[in-house]
Amino acid sequence: MANRYEQIAADLRKQIEDGALPAAARLPSESALALHHRVGLPTVRHALNVLQAEGLIEKRHGRGNFVRATGQKVEYVNDRTRRAAQPPGPDGSSRERALDDSSEVTVSCCEIRANDELASRMNVQVETRLLEFSYRGRRPKDEAPYSIVRSYLLYAMVAPTPTPLTSTASPWGNEYVHWLTAAGIELDHVVERLTARPPSAREAAELGISPGVAVIAIQRTSYDTHDTVVETADLVMSGDRVAAVYSMPCVRTRQPC
Repeated sequence: MANRYEQIAADLRKQIEDGALPAAARLPSESALALHHRVGLPTVRHALNVLQAEGLIEKRHGRGNFVRATGQKVEYVNDRTRRAAQPPGPDGSSRERALDDSSEVTVSCCEIRANDELASRMNVQVETRLLEFSYRGRRPKDEAPYSIVRSYLLYAMVAPTPTPLTSTASPWGNEYVHWLTAAGIELDHVVERLTARPPSAREAAELGISPGVAVIAIQRTSYDTHDTVVETADLVMSGDRVAAVYSMPCVRTRQPC
């Protein structure tokens, strides 16, 4: 027989799935739930913790528990590099930006020195000068960004080339393609390593992630035609607001005569 907290969680879960408790709806207070189910507050809180861990509800400090609104996800597609390589628009923005025209992107840049990890990823010496570009993509209705991207380029490679930072930038940081092209560097291929994992405490705070929600983490490495690493990036995206969509061509086989 299920424990009382499991029964309460199952009852609330069914109400959410059936629409009796729609997205963004506020759940009854903990005391009201305890009275309704004739249990103590610890049992109710245990049930709510289960639903929170499943990503069905979220606790808002001082306001109560609410059904999480999933909504339409922003799509991270794998043909961004091709789109970004197209000539920029009249305002200097990336053509790829049109895919996420509902997003607001905050961009910043700073000079850093390569640590051990970045030096290894870019095949350079530790303390090599790098430019770090940070991108935060956010939908106007959201309080927190859905993605944070940190892209790294060799300072000596792109510093002579103007790198304007605009509010119409791609949330995925694809402007580096234009900067490399302007510096005379031809991009050959991009390798992306995708994982899904629990967020770190810092990532949960920055992305406003509730317990039970994973992040999509992508490590991007871009190579030129000489197989030299010309850019690397770390992309962290809220798993409940972003979908990674990959399209790959099929190899056509010749039909037998």
